[in-house]
Amino acid sequence: MLNWLNGIMEALDHAAKPAQVFFRDDDAGWANDQLYLLLDEFAKAGIPIDVAVIPETLSRNLADNLLSRWRQGKHLLGLHQHGYSHTNHEQVGRKCEFGSGRTKNQQKDDIAKGQNLLHAMLGNAFDPLFTPPWNRCTQETVECLEELDFQLLSRDVTAAKLNASTLKQAPVHIDWSRIITTSPEPLTELAQAVANNLKATDLTGIMLHHADMNAENLRPLAELLAVFADHNNLQGMLLRDTLG
Repeated sequence: MLNWLNGIMEALDHAAKPAQVFFRDDDAGWANDQLYLLLDEFAKAGIPIDVAVIPETLSRNLADNLLSRWRQGKHLLGLHQHGYSHTNHEQVGRKCEFGSGRTKNQQKDDIAKGQNLLHAMLGNAFDPLFTPPWNRCTQETVECLEELDFQLLSRDVTAAKLNASTLKQAPVHIDWSRIITTSPEPLTELAQAVANNLKATDLTGIMLHHADMNAENLRPLAELLAVFADHNNLQGMLLRDTLG
């Protein structure tokens, strides 16, 4: 076992019950070849992964590839909606597709268009879950999602709190790509982040961006997946599994 994984192994060894983890990869529709490499690693390890798909960028070829993988292991792949076109509509401030610069009707129209596209191209493989681009949206977005029968919203754990009546919320806690590409000691920071969240949260969410990941920085992810696959105290989850 590689030394950087020691703290994660220790956290799993001493967990009172199996630690639950989900992986969410954003921006399907961009950099397809890198997406396929990422999905190959998860399939090899037998660890589930949720893929957030940008509806407007979903080509027939990509849809067919994702559907083929889904049919081979439905319990290992989740496909859900990632905004509509991944477009920033804010004139000032941080990027946001579903922000305060848009009316509720504008938001709902785009969400519904994306929902219809994914239903048409992915059929039963499409899960009624929503991840907003840049992990940002508004309270009105929640209202739109509930009116359109979405069941779960996934954002970053640091995002502002939003209230929901029927919509479950499952945040991600770790931005893998940010750490691996910007930290001076990425493996140390990743190990600490993963171990700490395994100890502190019932469900740890790890966010990936395949477009930022080349063969070199896929390697530590593959090493982590191998540890997770071999440990009896780790339960890989899909977001739809959390709905009960």
